[in-house]
Amino acid sequence: DVNSRSLMNLTFRVKDEELEKKFLAEAKKEGFVGLNGHRSVGGCRASAYNAVPYEACKALSQFMVSFQQANS
Repeated sequence: DVNSRSLMNLTFRVKDEELEKKFLAEAKKEGFVGLNGHRSVGGCRASAYNAVPYEACKALSQFMVSFQQANS
């Protein structure tokens, strides 16, 4: 429901289910945890609450760009 969505959770999808599994596995190896999306919807979800440092957001962004470049 639109009224239940958080502005602090960044939700996204990867091209297909296999690539999404690979993304999550590689992200975990790099130290990024909790990126699995909601259990009933799937996908991926990154939280960006106030306590998350800018550097962590930047590192995730850099990982996502390098993953995209390596897998497109």
